[in-house]
Amino acid sequence: MGAEGAERDAVGALFEELVREHRVTGAQLSVYRDGALSEYATGLASVRTGEPVTPRTGFPFGSVTKFLTAELVMQFVCDGDLDLDDPLAGLLPDLGRAAGPPLGTATVRQLLSHTAGVVDSIEYDEMRGPSYRRFAAACARQPALFPPGLAFSYSNTGYCLLGAVIEAASGMDWWTAMDSCLLRPLGIEPAFLHDPRPGQGGAARPVAEGHALRAGGERAEHVDHMASLSLAAAGGLVGSATDLVTAARPHLADRKTFAQHDLLPEDAVLAMRTCVPDAEPFGLADGWGLGLMRHGTGDGAWYGHDGAVGGASCNLRIHPDRSLALALTANSTAGPKLWEALVARLPEAGLDVGHYALPVPDSAPLAPDAGHLGTYANGDLELMVTHDAAGDLFLTRESYSDYRLSLHEDDLFVARSGEPGALPITGRFVREHPAGPVALLQYGGRAMHRL
Repeated sequence: MGAEGAERDAVGALFEELVREHRVTGAQLSVYRDGALSEYATGLASVRTGEPVTPRTGFPFGSVTKFLTAELVMQFVCDGDLDLDDPLAGLLPDLGRAAGPPLGTATVRQLLSHTAGVVDSIEYDEMRGPSYRRFAAACARQPALFPPGLAFSYSNTGYCLLGAVIEAASGMDWWTAMDSCLLRPLGIEPAFLHDPRPGQGGAARPVAEGHALRAGGERAEHVDHMASLSLAAAGGLVGSATDLVTAARPHLADRKTFAQHDLLPEDAVLAMRTCVPDAEPFGLADGWGLGLMRHGTGDGAWYGHDGAVGGASCNLRIHPDRSLALALTANSTAGPKLWEALVARLPEAGLDVGHYALPVPDSAPLAPDAGHLGTYANGDLELMVTHDAAGDLFLTRESYSDYRLSLHEDDLFVARSGEPGALPITGRFVREHPAGPVALLQYGGRAMHRL
């Protein structure tokens, strides 16, 4: 067996081992390197039906959908149908009449880079069909988090607004534009969690169901993916790990070996990985471009995106200079743990994949401080910092489990859930000035104002 075959077997054996160790119901791993594609698939697409995972099985991409929505936007930019720096009000007139005028002055570039000051989510009557026009009108009534371009705050709403931008630029709904302009030309079989177009409701390919670990992490149970129709442009795509690697091919140094590389000109892919200055995506990445996060710096930088919906997760990594792309899909709440373990051990198989590590405080926890108590909001998302009778702090969201919260130096905190497979999350409180009161909470890349 040659060195290439030995490395492939090592990656496959490691993948199978870690899927079993973390009790992931089903998963795919695809790796493109040295001009060759390796595909791995294991486990079940559904514990209810016993259907096995194959390389063709569709998994929800979750927020990795944003990477493909960004690619679609860049196609229209390159064709001259959009300008990255034109104000949104020129494309979406409702935003020009907004109660909070700053949203109309935001640009396509700022939406793509999460610097438009748009809240993460809004209260909205669900879409009835394939149009984002009413969604854009609802956004016009929502106050901005901050003036466009001031800071970074991850926003699903911003990418749903890009769905409306695509409609305005193309004359097509987001689903049709994604299907006909990007996916099919790339050779990817289109699939969506929800497809509201007439006659398009049925899935043409098998789709993995979501699963959660129960009974102390020993048993997997079916759970709903819990993704609304209006979030389609931000998190509604379905596909395989190989589909994601295919979508990454135009970003690689060997792009000209890919027959469809001209779908995205080289200046477009360079723009996508050019990070926005002075906008720190704390809690998510080392930097952020247009639809791509960056992990690391210089020649060691990797790009990609991560995503999750109910009972499923997805990860994409791209190293342009090395012509290397890797994608993992999983249909289990243990998927994030699998990804962390895979990244840690892939160097054993000759792959050192870039990944953002949340800053974990090395200082001892501080005594609970009542000055952190309160409600913090980003659009319709609210988090409460509360305490129990013993004075211990908790981070709470209505209808969700409490996270036990420990405070550390520099106003960092670590939130830990008691659910099996859940990873601790590091966030931070932000004060108006060093000795002043807490004004913001940063959590999962989102800025939240204290009410």
